[in-house]
Amino acid sequence: MRPPRFHDLRHTAAALAIAQGAHPKVIQSRLGHASITTTLDRYGHLFPNLDEALALPRSGGSRRECRAKRTLEALPVGSEETA
Repeated sequence: MRPPRFHDLRHTAAALAIAQGAHPKVIQSRLGHASITTTLDRYGHLFPNLDEALALPRSGGSRRECRAKRTLEALPVGSEETA
């Protein structure tokens, strides 16, 4: 197994920030991309529900409650956060 390269670590850091709900512009700034297009071209697939942040909640709950529910649903079974 080869040791991780710098860009492997960089990609992992970006993926973790996205998983925690970081805004794409924050990711762009931290990675030093000149354009948000670069960031979204590279990491856009990790934002599967980006447009849901603008949608009104369907269940009558607040947006924060809906986002928390989606986050909990996305956690793997048996992870420390769900224990």
